[in-house]
Amino acid sequence: MPVLLGTGLVFGGAANGQSGADSSKTLDTLANCQVVVADAARLACFDAAATQIASARKSGSLLALDRGKVIEHRRQRFGLADAAQSPLDGGEADRLTKVTEVRTTITSAKPSSYARFSLQLANNTVWETIEPLKVQPRPGTAIIVKQSGFGGFKATISGERPILVKRQR
Repeated sequence: MPVLLGTGLVFGGAANGQSGADSSKTLDTLANCQVVVADAARLACFDAAATQIASARKSGSLLALDRGKVIEHRRQRFGLADAAQSPLDGGEADRLTKVTEVRTTITSAKPSSYARFSLQLANNTVWETIEPLKVQPRPGTAIIVKQSGFGGFKATISGERPILVKRQR
């Protein structure tokens, strides 16, 4: 059974009629086992808690997510229209995994129209410049894409001034 410690995130859900509070109690039971003094009683407590956690995970009422994987998923979805939807229902977990910028490099830049470019990035995303550029960006050039006001995005290419961009795919 996987250990639910370290950089993992654990969430209770409403699947199968269980509330998040019930799932939290399951995890509290596990934590409470640490204070049981007698070895046999402590082992029995941990075994019972492990059974509850395994059952809750199997039923879908308890989810265990790796924080690193959640952040990587958010980096891949950064800039897409549905990326703002929170799979974690807000709160501390969302704050800890929020992605507001992506730092990567340009792998290719293809002219689109009126001095605009379609930029393929090393993280397998494609962005289009909204503002015209004087020079076509070169592969290997560093780029930082950040959220800007009103739901837009700005890219800073190789330390130049930020320009408006939109995610294509």
